[in-house]
Amino acid sequence: MSGTPITDEARIFLKSQRNLVLGTIRKDGSPQASPVWFLWTGDAFVISTISATAKWWNLKRDPRCSVCVDDPESGRMVVAYGIATLDEVDVWDRTRDLVSKYYPGEPERVDPHMERIFEGQKRVLITVKPDRIITRESEE
Repeated sequence: MSGTPITDEARIFLKSQRNLVLGTIRKDGSPQASPVWFLWTGDAFVISTISATAKWWNLKRDPRCSVCVDDPESGRMVVAYGIATLDEVDVWDRTRDLVSKYYPGEPERVDPHMERIFEGQKRVLITVKPDRIITRESEE
């Protein structure tokens, strides 16, 4: 990876943040920004979505993308660029890991959430292992 290496502070920041904005490229070449839940694995961003979304089809056509995680209060941010890997099979476990992030201390809420998001929809995974990362630490 080029750019700024991921520091321990940036790792903690990524684990604590709620949303990531995924940037993809539309068919006409214009950008699309999609706020999503995410999981930072230590070397990649994982996003669970449904296969009917524009972001999924954009990435199937052109896997180049960007991600941005920021906190306007502290000024911290992580911006990354890379090529998305798309997975349509065996997405349950990784999606469960991602959903669990959003229910800290409330494991009883994870399974109902999982049932709801998988019901009647084809769930898929987007994984972005950054080629380049830019970080800005707290301005405090």
